[in-house]
Amino acid sequence: MTLHGALSIILTIKPGMKPQLKELLKTIDEDVNNNAVIPFLKMGTIHFARFVILDARPEIKGKEIKDCLAFTSNYDQPLDQHLTELVSHGGQGFWRVFSHCVEFPEGNFNPETLKKFFYSKNKKAETFYVGSGSRSVLQIRRENDLRNQIENFIDDIRLEFESKSGHEIRQQIINFVNNQPSLDWAKQPEPKADFAFLFKHYFKLIIALLIFIALLPIVIPFLIIWMLFFLIMEINEKDIKPKADKEHIRKLLDRETGVVQNQFSAFGNVKEGKMRRLTMMFLLRLTNFLAPYLFSKGRLSGIPTVHFARWLILSEGRQMLFLSNYDGNSEGYLRDFINIAGRQLTLMFTHTEGYPKTRLMVLGGAKDAKGFMDWARHNQIITDVWYSANPTLSVKNIYQNSAIRDGLYGEMNPKEVKAWLQLL
Repeated sequence: MTLHGALSIILTIKPGMKPQLKELLKTIDEDVNNNAVIPFLKMGTIHFARFVILDARPEIKGKEIKDCLAFTSNYDQPLDQHLTELVSHGGQGFWRVFSHCVEFPEGNFNPETLKKFFYSKNKKAETFYVGSGSRSVLQIRRENDLRNQIENFIDDIRLEFESKSGHEIRQQIINFVNNQPSLDWAKQPEPKADFAFLFKHYFKLIIALLIFIALLPIVIPFLIIWMLFFLIMEINEKDIKPKADKEHIRKLLDRETGVVQNQFSAFGNVKEGKMRRLTMMFLLRLTNFLAPYLFSKGRLSGIPTVHFARWLILSEGRQMLFLSNYDGNSEGYLRDFINIAGRQLTLMFTHTEGYPKTRLMVLGGAKDAKGFMDWARHNQIITDVWYSANPTLSVKNIYQNSAIRDGLYGEMNPKEVKAWLQLL
């Protein structure tokens, strides 16, 4: 079983260096897999990676936040192995990129210095969501190859299957897989979570629930008072309505080059007020804790297309950065926010400037479809470099491929065999 991590490096760009940095990132993006600067395809622990420049902008009180560079990756743990790989295959390229930033050390490339820098600047995400979890990059690729080889085998001898039962067809497929040297790895099932992991996983939840129940006499009155204060604050807040610039939207859509997958980057100011920020941080961290229990089957608040997502709070709580990797196009993706997960995600995004008016953080918000779309497009920013290790596979594909592999092992009744064959 593979666990996943979220590496986030946020750096301030040196004055006057942004144009040079943009050109370098453009060079990387022109051939993101095999460019000479950072050849991402050689890095077998990365599911997704991106560079995105966060342009200078004033925060809610008018103080300007300088130009920043964000590098993020969704990787197979452990972190040390991931960083070793980044340094080994792209170290000099990362050194070139990061040298445009204030916090990066001066001097010539040094692998150990770079690795320590990654460790020291890695910012933990307030919320990190995994849609197609427990699978390494290699496992996803292998299981897709397995499916392709099985389907080619079926196509070649389809007529022979017409007179055979489902059990006979399944056994013939199993025999085919067992006789292919390239599929030796598929003769055994992928290791699942062991008892120790599951015990620790659910023990944390049980302890949290017990503490919550024990504190209910205190929590309920506090919650009522807090909700009343928050409602008054929402009523008195200005209703800012950002406008979506058509030229900006066109540039965003031009970057949606993926046939199956795409990326989304959004950056906005957090609304003013200590209570607002404390509430936001609590909800983000609560979601981060609950996500592995509530959204563990490839559905982020019911949206079945998200591979990975993260929320980062930057600039001492004054700005929010949201990054996701999803299936389809951004129009459909944002419509899913409105139609499927409006209330849940409104809890997260209502704390940003320009979000449609809410009541108690769940009423309104994304239900104002036009206001939500304008807010989303206004805050969406260009992703300068985006890499996907398996760009032709949707979340649904990944789960189906694993189900096909799982069907090679053990006994099945006729109904189960029929359902398994339909996957093919």
